[in-house]
Amino acid sequence: MNNRVWVRGLASVGLLLASSAAMAETKATADVNVGGGYATNPYGSNLDNTGSATLNAAITPSIIMTSPTGSLSLRGRVAHTEYTQRYSSSTDYNVGASAVQQLNSLISLRASAGFNSQFRNLLDPILDPGVIQPENPDDPVIVDPTANLAQRTKSFFGSAGLSATLSPRDTLSVSAQASDVAYSGRSNSRDYTSYGGGLSYMRAVGANTSVGLSFNASRANYKDGVVGDSTQLSPAVIFNTKLAPRLSLNMSVGATFSDTSLLIGSVKQTSFSGSIGLCNAGERSSLCANASQSVRPTSIGGTSTVTSLGGSYRYQLDTLSQIGANISYSRSNSLVDLGNRRTSYGRGGINYSRDLTRRLSATAALSYGDSFGADFNSSRAQSGNFYGTVGIRYRLGTL
Repeated sequence: MNNRVWVRGLASVGLLLASSAAMAETKATADVNVGGGYATNPYGSNLDNTGSATLNAAITPSIIMTSPTGSLSLRGRVAHTEYTQRYSSSTDYNVGASAVQQLNSLISLRASAGFNSQFRNLLDPILDPGVIQPENPDDPVIVDPTANLAQRTKSFFGSAGLSATLSPRDTLSVSAQASDVAYSGRSNSRDYTSYGGGLSYMRAVGANTSVGLSFNASRANYKDGVVGDSTQLSPAVIFNTKLAPRLSLNMSVGATFSDTSLLIGSVKQTSFSGSIGLCNAGERSSLCANASQSVRPTSIGGTSTVTSLGGSYRYQLDTLSQIGANISYSRSNSLVDLGNRRTSYGRGGINYSRDLTRRLSATAALSYGDSFGADFNSSRAQSGNFYGTVGIRYRLGTL
């Protein structure tokens, strides 16, 4: 897909609110992080003496503009890592924009677009490049289980949606999304473009409970040939409720009908798809967990069934300190079994921060990440990585 199209799409999100009333409030911030640590095996090598000390720095700016009828968020991040031995330095960067606009009392519009470039290692979560990541840091991390390490992934992504209130109890929503993913480094990774859209209907059946139906259609096209190109149709039933004032439950249950292209023709398959999310959010703490299974494109296994599990915890120790923990696991099974193309990836970590002044904080984190089956055989191809860091964070701009 032409990159200029994506650049224009990203710019259009920034212009979405230009015709609305002047923004009532603008908040501009930038977090600057500097730290150091030690990684036992940052690229999952099965060789000896793979550890290295690290030096890292990152800046994360954001601009949030709000008006009575909408909001516009612009975010970015640049992160650089230096190793004291064995490995070359790496730089990751991303930029994104999201907008929400209330067109009238019954209809709202939302849109988002962005670009991400990540050099894959076991220091940070391996994000799924074809999925727009949640902005809430308490949400479980979405990962790509088929990731090859020591390669760069570049992805453009965008989405748009429209929601209409049909009655006090009924809501109808339509959405569209697209992503373009390219890899460098190892030759067995495959570039792809995916796009699709969906329709959902929700009806409130109680003060805190709603049920509904959804239908999504998507297409994945691989750029090195038609083998693996796939179309998916996914109907589902949705159930959302609050079990308690701070405890929410979201579920969907459905099926995905796939049609995958091969040299000898096409293969049609039916897979279970669904998700469940449970979150308890309090004033000082939050505990969230989710599980899902879906069919989506992956870098090596082609269009695959991806099963994911995730959880996160945050607790405010006092007015100055907080701790957090997260865990994620994903497993991918290729829809068309070409040499046992199964991979999995897992990561867990804990973190701590303490405010030293109104703008300056001290941070510490410890994590473990591991990837299995990246070479598509029954043996373990790589070893895991323990990573510990300490650092400081300074906030510029609006507090």
